Amino acid sequence: MSKVKSQTSKILLAAAAGLLIAQDAAAIGFIQRDQFVSGEAETLRDELWVYATTITISGKALDDIFAAGATLDLRGSFNNDVWACGEQVIAAGRFDDHVRLIANTAQISGTLNSSLTAMGKTVKIDRSATISNSVLCCGENIISEGALGGNIRIVAQTATLGGNIAGDVSITANEIIVLPGTVIGGNLTYTAPNELVLFPSVTLGGKLNRTVITPPPAPIHKPLTGHFLFAVAALCAGLVFSSLFSGYTAKTVALLQTARGACLLTGLAALFIIPIIAFILIFTLVGITISLLLFLFYFILLYLSKIVVGFWLGTLIMRRNDLSKGNRGGLLAAGLFVIYALSAFTAVSMAINLIVILFGLGALLLALFKKPVLIIQTPPPIN
Repeated sequence: MSKVKSQTSKILLAAAAGLLIAQDAAAIGFIQRDQFVSGEAETLRDELWVYATTITISGKALDDIFAAGATLDLRGSFNNDVWACGEQVIAAGRFDDHVRLIANTAQISGTLNSSLTAMGKTVKIDRSATISNSVLCCGENIISEGALGGNIRIVAQTATLGGNIAGDVSITANEIIVLPGTVIGGNLTYTAPNELVLFPSVTLGGKLNRTVITPPPAPIHKPLTGHFLFAVAALCAGLVFSSLFSGYTAKTVALLQTARGACLLTGLAALFIIPIIAFILIFTLVGITISLLLFLFYFILLYLSKIVVGFWLGTLIMRRNDLSKGNRGGLLAAGLFVIYALSAFTAVSMAINLIVILFGLGALLLALFKKPVLIIQTPPPIN
């Protein structure tokens, strides 16, 4: 078990090293604690990254703020961009630049002089809120009752619209409620199963447009045909990959034969940690390129995971312990046949694909960090 933890920790440390590359020369504050409180008289002058269970900022922030935690109360004055992620986020202050919120419950009641992007289970824009620019809200339950100076776009299960909107409104939801007394300066375009009927007290400056989504045409070919083509494509890609990186491929198969527990734990950790780190790097100017490369590396590994597991299954089916130039094609074809045959049934396809990704991703990452073993052979005695 200690060996598994050691190998997994190496993967996590290597992934976290991307964060160090993204540090700018300018002053950036990194804070991690149980509780972070910035009083009304305090001024945060530098860019701040803070992670805490409870975050309260009542003072003034002159630079960008990146905050993550359980409960975030942002009631101060913010000059630059604000990024907030948590269980509950309250934006009750004054924001002069863009505000981006991701939360289970997001409540906006302050003054926003720029745009708002909010995603969560429940997003509510209170009547006291004033937003000067465009608004994008995505979630299960979206409620907007504030004064909006620009356009608003809502994608939700249930959307409730009220207040005063100066621009156009675009709503995609299963249920849409436009409250009495709502004022819309532009057009109201909506996509919903039922036709929207407005109250007489609703003021609409533009037109009421309904967009109907037509279902896609039925596929001409049978689903199994496409499934077979994907299998053939994986076979061709696997043969090319194993020819270019024969030693690396052999390492991954050997790990799946001898250390499947380590592969499973590493794959489970990397499946979530790598995209999280790549997503965090997007928020930094110097980290955008690194983030894109990390995402590309991640998706390549996800695709190759099916190939290396196919090789391993082929060794089990054909009862071969090693890979050679002559048997690679047959081993991979046998393994991929099993994978694609099992994943052809929709009831278990998701579970099969997840198991394959976990084992394959872990083996690919562990093989990168596996040290070569020096084998010293003693020559036979000379007669």
